[in-house]
Formats: sequence, structure tokens, C-alpha cells
Amino acid sequence: MSTSLLCHTFGLTDQEYRKTEYKGGTVIFHIKTKDSKLRCISCGSRNIINKGTIDLLFRTRPIGLRPVYLNAKVQRPECKNCGLRRQERLKYAEEKKLYPSNS
Repeated sequence: MSTSLLCHTFGLTDQEYRKTEYKGGTVIFHIKTKDSKLRCISCGSRNIINKGTIDLLFRTRPIGLRPVYLNAKVQRPECKNCGLRRQERLKYAEEKKLYPSNS
């Protein structure tokens, strides 16, 4: 149900649903980019290794009267081909904008 909801409502096709949390009247969907969708942001290679993650919280459209958030586990892959280590690009977030860490 939640995977379908995230895909059809929010357009998150590259994301993997992890769990749903209900906290203080809000709905929090925990997501992570599918391993098969991770690539180097410089050369596009799939030959990468994960060098850590950070949780970021994004506010989305409400469902009914409930505020909805996406808690994204953002990965930091290192490319074995070009050596670049950078945070993955998120299609649903603006680059260079500051988002609160949920750590």
C-alpha cells in the first residue's frame, strides 16, 4: 500500500519504502533510494560503494488534515571509477537548498 502511495501520489519511483511512522498527528514515510538506482553523480557509473548516510526530513503535501513528511536516508556513494565521493542527487529536492537533518 505505502509503496504504491509514494509512487502514484508523490512520484517517487526510485525510492524504496521502509516504514511509516505516526507521531503527534503527523505521518512520516521513511524512504531510501533503491540500490539499483544509485550512480556516480559525475561519471554515471554504477561501480560505487556506500560511504555513509544521513537522514533528511522533507515536508510534502498533506493527506487529509494530516501533515506528511518524508524521512529520506540519503546515501554518500564513492565511485570506484573516478574516485568522487558525494551525496546522491535527489530528484524530489532542490540542489544547494538546506534541509534539516533528522539525526
